[in-house]
Amino acid sequence: MAEPQNYKDNREWGTTDYYFIDLIVMLASSAKIDLGELIHPYYKDKDLNLPRARITINMIGSLIKKTAGNLNVEEKKVLREVLDDLQKTYVDKTKEKTRLANIEAARNPPRPLVPTPITAPKTDAKQWIRLVQDEIAKKKQGPNPPPKN
Repeated sequence: MAEPQNYKDNREWGTTDYYFIDLIVMLASSAKIDLGELIHPYYKDKDLNLPRARITINMIGSLIKKTAGNLNVEEKKVLREVLDDLQKTYVDKTKEKTRLANIEAARNPPRPLVPTPITAPKTDAKQWIRLVQDEIAKKKQGPNPPPKN
């Protein structure tokens, strides 16, 4: 049985559009730069920009959906491998960033919302509550409280 000569008759093994693959590789390179995997060609440094990387990865995913049924085996394979690699790297970088943020938060705990009184702490809870209410009232009045008559 002879191989069909017409591309439309043989979509699975038809002619590969290398411009399309170049487009995917260009988008993947942009995502790798935003994930800090490649050096930025202009700034000559590695920078992590997860939101921009996520947008680029979603664009590649959208291209896969929109071109479904029009790709040959080789193009499908390239797209799937590129998308899988980028998604895995994105998840790893997100986990790493979260872990580092948790370590930093443990080292520098957040300041309390209510300021600690300058005077010695009161043993009576009612006195301490009154002190805090006075501090809040002072802050609401602003820097220049109105004169009392």
